[in-house]
Amino acid sequence: DVHDIGKNIVGVVLQCNNYEVFDLGVMVPAQKILDTARERKVDIIGLSGLITPSLDEMCHVAAEMEREGFDLPLLIGGATTSRVHTAVKISPNYHRSQAIYVTDASRAVGVVSGLMSPEERPKAIARVREEYTRMAESYARGQADKNRTSIADARANRLKLDWAGYAPKKPSFLGTRAFRSYDLSELARHIDWTPFFQAWELKGAFPRILKDDKYGEAARHLYEDARNMLRQLVEEKWLTANGVVGFWPANSVGDDIELYTDDTRTKRLATLHALRQQMARDGARANLALADFVAPRETGIPDYVGGFAVTAGIGEEDLARRFERANDDYSKIMVKALADRLA
Repeated sequence: DVHDIGKNIVGVVLQCNNYEVFDLGVMVPAQKILDTARERKVDIIGLSGLITPSLDEMCHVAAEMEREGFDLPLLIGGATTSRVHTAVKISPNYHRSQAIYVTDASRAVGVVSGLMSPEERPKAIARVREEYTRMAESYARGQADKNRTSIADARANRLKLDWAGYAPKKPSFLGTRAFRSYDLSELARHIDWTPFFQAWELKGAFPRILKDDKYGEAARHLYEDARNMLRQLVEEKWLTANGVVGFWPANSVGDDIELYTDDTRTKRLATLHALRQQMARDGARANLALADFVAPRETGIPDYVGGFAVTAGIGEEDLARRFERANDDYSKIMVKALADRLA
């Protein structure tokens, strides 16, 4: 997907261990992945993802590999992925070889080394297949034990709030308001550094990680390099940060949230469909949906919803390509990680 910091780190680690890596970039269609794999005669295909829709796309790639007759190992990694998801959702789509979950970049070399060995590869695949079969069976048993209720019963057990005393505060404006070329120095003061270190697979909360017995020394060096680049990034305006904020009149209608064009609420702008929980509850807990927290239309209460979208990555790709041309993979990954944190 669009998040490629982890992918880049894995690529660098493998290249440092004398493996040739073909990096196709981000948001790559399944067919391009498979066509390139066939053209380049690769030994292994790897997929990385951070956002939830990537999980379904990984299943699709696995199914296409099966359909097109591939028999290459398929490596899976990224923050939203897991061994269980790989075993339950991805692996069943691909029987000619095996989808294999890789915990983090530090494990990639060991996994690839085993899969590249003619003697070890069949054993490694057999071990993973056996493990994933057990995990999938265990997951299926767990799902069967879960008691789910009908959507009608779930709606009957919705969250019931006392709207009589609720007086929503009207936003200072309705519609959208854009913020262009936002001050990078202001954003830099509010960076959450913990995910930055996690992107580099240094586990621990900031600032404690700087004194961590295991990761402290590496974290301090990384933090110093990051602050130096951040200072230059801000002073020279390497990136452009834009954002948009919006507020709209809204009311709930059942499980939906209706947005209106103005405060007359006579013309519907859009409908947001909310999912309702369907786990069986004991009566003391409600089956929630986001619509429960917006005043129902029949109450006559004029409620509102808001939303926002931001980016601090305008210019990031050009910078990354510049560092790539200079064979500076470290700076390429660093600028992407900083752009991610500024957003």
